[in-house]
Amino acid sequence: MKKLKSINGIPLPYIKSILKIDPLSPSGLAWLPRKNMQFNSYCANKAAGGQHKSTVNQYKSWVVPISYKNNKKNYTCSRIIFLLQNGYLTEGKQVDHKDGNSLNNKVNNLRESTFAQNQHNRKIQKNNTSGHKGVYWHKKSGKWMVRMRKNGKAYYFGTYTNKEDAIKVAIEARKKLHGNFGRDE
Repeated sequence: MKKLKSINGIPLPYIKSILKIDPLSPSGLAWLPRKNMQFNSYCANKAAGGQHKSTVNQYKSWVVPISYKNNKKNYTCSRIIFLLQNGYLTEGKQVDHKDGNSLNNKVNNLRESTFAQNQHNRKIQKNNTSGHKGVYWHKKSGKWMVRMRKNGKAYYFGTYTNKEDAIKVAIEARKKLHGNFGRDE
């Protein structure tokens, strides 16, 4: 996969000229001073970005507005931070929050992932009835079933009378299938 030294056509050197990683900033970014004195009095060395809440799934993230070549657009702070820290973004990959908190943009909490890996790291869905990822009630058998996916393929790990046994199997299966991206809760 191709390593990009830009984000949506905005080159890394330009981003480095306007933003810096700031662990004290809620978004993880701060504005750098610029030639425009009015900008400096309002923004220089202050936290950059604001919270954005998706209207589709209520997902919260930090975004920062960047103007480049007369085009102003909001960019996800976690991607900017990863680019500033590592010097690249891999084409087709996402930036994952290890702890599952999309508002925690600390450098050590960010890592590149595929879409599938990012999904493995999701927290348990609200409509989950068992309380555990990969554990489902199988009506026909009257038992708990363990099933999960990796790269679009479904894996079946059996049915269990005892829910606790199914949970143990699911945890072990997730470690094997999803590795560091597996999340149990």
